[in-house]
Amino acid sequence: MNQKTTLLITLIFALAFSGSERGYGFLMLEEPLSAKSIAMGGAGTALAGAGFRYYNPVQPFFSSASYVSVEFGRMPGGVNKGGVESALIFPSWYSALGFHSSSLDFETRDERGFGSSASSNTTMGSLSGGLIRGRLAVGVSVNSVQDRIWVSSTYSAISMSAGLGYKLFDGKLNLGAAGFHGVAKSTGFGGNDSTWHNGKVPRFARAGGAWMDTVKSFPFTIAADMVYRDENGTISVPVGAEVRVLPSVALRIGKRFGWETEIMSLGIGFNIDKVAFDAAFVPSVLVDDYELKWNMGLTYNLGGKRKERAPTAKYIFEDLKVQGETPAGEKPSESPVSEDTAPLDSNQEDGEEKAVEEEAEPLSQEENQDKDLGEEENPVDDGNIYIEEVNELSEEKAPSPEL
Repeated sequence: MNQKTTLLITLIFALAFSGSERGYGFLMLEEPLSAKSIAMGGAGTALAGAGFRYYNPVQPFFSSASYVSVEFGRMPGGVNKGGVESALIFPSWYSALGFHSSSLDFETRDERGFGSSASSNTTMGSLSGGLIRGRLAVGVSVNSVQDRIWVSSTYSAISMSAGLGYKLFDGKLNLGAAGFHGVAKSTGFGGNDSTWHNGKVPRFARAGGAWMDTVKSFPFTIAADMVYRDENGTISVPVGAEVRVLPSVALRIGKRFGWETEIMSLGIGFNIDKVAFDAAFVPSVLVDDYELKWNMGLTYNLGGKRKERAPTAKYIFEDLKVQGETPAGEKPSESPVSEDTAPLDSNQEDGEEKAVEEEAEPLSQEENQDKDLGEEENPVDDGNIYIEEVNELSEEKAPSPEL
């Protein structure tokens, strides 16, 4: 067991059995998710990608398509973590579901040197849903948490979070804000049968933005958040940047200011067709012990890019003159005709009839009708197509009926 693991276990048990309201319970709720956002310093309130439970309940709104994502990683002190998340995104609403867990394995020893293996585990689940109205989205999430410290203390809670997102400047600027665990209830039991924070859950709020643009054919993203932690009233500022150096390769860097244990963040991302692989590396320090925290994620794009509501179809005048089609359900307008003329055929196509020679013999009624049908035009009126008879039947061309 290395020095950092020993120090972390000592800290956990000291807090767990201290009887203080500010114990270890629910500590992992404030650990960032998603390798992409972790590599950008933990900024993600207005970024597309996984991690809605931690960054913003409406985070799926910023993604262009539905997805499934899995991640795994390791924190200083030998803490393992992993999770799976999926989101379905539609033009007017979205839904998302995620599960994440972390665990720490260690060995216990008594005064005689005998011991056994033990572990501490945190399991978190979250269900989110919301409405999308153009560039604005609002949503809520319901969260469930269980935090078990060895066999002596267990905390469980259910809470609600809410957030909103907005897109500006044709999608170049995303803005987001969220509040987490504002409505919550927790229970606990242990050596002193106490609950965490008198039945509450650690609350925090965050707001931020992300700017996406291109410089000299290199797409880039800059993101920054401000996070307020209700537990101790502190504020941290995650800041990060991403540059796509190749169509399928992105480099990332970031820093979580106000979080003393993290030095900086670095990461890389690869995109191959519908699959994206992301990795993040965070050099960390605890007292005088330096260690690397890492996280990796795999995301599969489910396709079906989110589309805005389809606008009303508009027809081009020149195409209509050639096609001469009437939409389904539309009836051509009726023009007055002589008693000797049959009704117009709405399926007759323009330009299909042969031209009549100048010195043609008088035409019969049926031939005269076919000629007039070939000379019709189809003007456009407010996007609807009507068939209008342009040339009236000429009495001179139609032979008078013999009495």
